[in-house]
Amino acid sequence: MMIPSKIKNNGFVAFLILLILIIGFLSYENARDYSELKAVLKLDKDELEQELTTIIKDYNEVSNKKNEYSLQLKDELEKVVQLRDSVKNLKEADYRFISYYRKRTKILSVENKKLFEKINQLNSINNELVSKNDSVNQALLFKEHQNTKLSSINNQLSKERQVLKEKVAIAEVIEISTIKAEALKKRKNGKYTSTMRSEKVNAFKIEFDLLENKVAAPGPKEVHIQITDNNNNVVAPIKDDCTHNKKKIPCSDVLIADYNNRQLSMVSVVNINNKITAGVYHISTFVNGINVGKNSLDLK
Repeated sequence: MMIPSKIKNNGFVAFLILLILIIGFLSYENARDYSELKAVLKLDKDELEQELTTIIKDYNEVSNKKNEYSLQLKDELEKVVQLRDSVKNLKEADYRFISYYRKRTKILSVENKKLFEKINQLNSINNELVSKNDSVNQALLFKEHQNTKLSSINNQLSKERQVLKEKVAIAEVIEISTIKAEALKKRKNGKYTSTMRSEKVNAFKIEFDLLENKVAAPGPKEVHIQITDNNNNVVAPIKDDCTHNKKKIPCSDVLIADYNNRQLSMVSVVNINNKITAGVYHISTFVNGINVGKNSLDLK
């Protein structure tokens, strides 16, 4: 009777040993699977952290460029940094949240893609505007260069016109022949004869010719005669002054010449009502205010 009881006990022990071995094997397998899972989760965590770091880098590169999305980029960047730090600080016991963070990262990636597309579109528009602005600036610079060139040409033309005008003005001056001056005394019969004695002078006779000038405009010309003594006093001044170099100067006589571009003889007789003294008398002739001839007469 003792033998069957012993057999039963041995069978039970063997069963227990087998059960322990199975449990040990299953525990080993579970431990190995857990270790492998932990390694996979650790790799997934590192990849997720790296992905978030890359996104942060992209944000930093874009946010450095000032645009209308700068504030929005700053807000999104803070979200990504917080998410990256959360993943980075995950403990082994929290690896079960990897899937949650993966979903959040995917959502952020989609949002980032849309935002970056808008930024790229904005940059394209800005680049196009910059290109247009450069074109406009180049056009303005070209126009400014042309204006400067035209201004230089106009200045040169103005100088040339002025030179030409001066040449024409010089060409239009009506020259005269040598002035012939004679002092006259009046006889009792009323006739005048030449004299060189100052106390007997009753008049001065001035003769000259307006020379031919094809350039000058034809028509009436004012011819002024001025006689001055040694003290530069005008002899027998008249009321009709002559304008010379924008200044009015007193004269002794004025003639109106009907000039038609041909040589024209002119004679002026200046009557002397007062006695004059001995000395050199200077005769100047002005045609339209331009001094065209001088001569002198020495009286005893």
